[in-house]
Amino acid sequence: MKSEVLELGDITFSPGTRAIAGRDGQPVQLRNKSKAVLDYLVQRPNHTLPKAEILSAIWSDVIATDESLVQCIADIRRVIGSDARRIVETIPREGYRLNVVMAKNSWRSGAILGGGIFVMLIAGIALQFWDTQRQAPPAAETAIMNEPVASPPGTESQEAYLELLQGRVSANRFSLDESLIAERHFRQAIALDPNYARAHAELGTLLAVRFENNWTMLYAADKEKALYYAQRAVDLEPDLWLGHYALGRLNSVFSDLDVAAANLRTAMSLRPENEDARAYLGVVLNFQGHADQAATILDQAIASHPNPPFWYYFGFGHALYNLGRLSEAETALTTCLELSASSPYCLRYLIAVHGEMGNQVKAAAASQAYTDMGFDASISEILGLMTFHHQDDRAQLEAGLRQAGLPF
Repeated sequence: MKSEVLELGDITFSPGTRAIAGRDGQPVQLRNKSKAVLDYLVQRPNHTLPKAEILSAIWSDVIATDESLVQCIADIRRVIGSDARRIVETIPREGYRLNVVMAKNSWRSGAILGGGIFVMLIAGIALQFWDTQRQAPPAAETAIMNEPVASPPGTESQEAYLELLQGRVSANRFSLDESLIAERHFRQAIALDPNYARAHAELGTLLAVRFENNWTMLYAADKEKALYYAQRAVDLEPDLWLGHYALGRLNSVFSDLDVAAANLRTAMSLRPENEDARAYLGVVLNFQGHADQAATILDQAIASHPNPPFWYYFGFGHALYNLGRLSEAETALTTCLELSASSPYCLRYLIAVHGEMGNQVKAAAASQAYTDMGFDASISEILGLMTFHHQDDRAQLEAGLRQAGLPF
């Protein structure tokens, strides 16, 4: 394809330089991996490209998951904007296709293009665990990194503290690529100060998120590594709430729910004003079969938090669904999607809620959104992606998905 400026919806793209600009000519920001994926699609228009091919080409140096590619596709569609549903088309169970109709003056006069989107942020339960719930936003973190701190908390090393802040910025972006960047920063912080408990705790929690999102590559080795860093944080600083919180999340992932609950209660006692440990305890209680207690705790956490993250609403909606409070579950899961439009977890349960409520139109729309993310909207595939601690939970979700009309 020509190395000229190509018009794609609301942006222009230069395949040679990978420069992106809006209609006003101003630069548009896009992650490097997403630019690489877009460039790969542009060089191969009107062809369905298998996911495995794109992953191999763009992530040649690491093992990547489908979720990494889905995140890039979502990034691309977000900046394309207008007519995005036809620009980068999802071909279910196959891959993606950039639809190009060459026309006079299409190269910039570029091409008339089209594709589909329901924005994908990586699913799973998000990390938001600064020392208080009224934490500085990422932009403020960036500003902090440019200012020296006389006495950085938890370490005497200014450099280690700045590495930790940079790791937090990447971790807050919730993708495998950013997770790998965050890990490098946290490891560097530990290298600069081996006794920096906070850095160990951040790394342990980061690895918990990888397990929650199936981003792990070597399960046994990653499990050992994750538990080591979380436990090391507690050993270095027993009163650091984040270390106990990290252990709680990890033990939840590894199905040791009683230990997870104890870890989280310790974290709550050390930092009562932080709602994350309390909310995650609600998630664990729901896993344990105590949906009523879980719903109460999560409702309180949402009410107390000044800006509840999406995963609070997912946990709340999940518990309400287990209790059969379908209308309330629908509201909570819808709010979850408003905050994180790409959460596959929220969509899976929302499909089931609509199914049990007998709303086939809404169920079909949610199912289509799930398919647009690149997932297979079949019962077997959905159930296969999830971990169930009780067979009743699995049976209930399967029944809801069946009532929604999903194929097995």
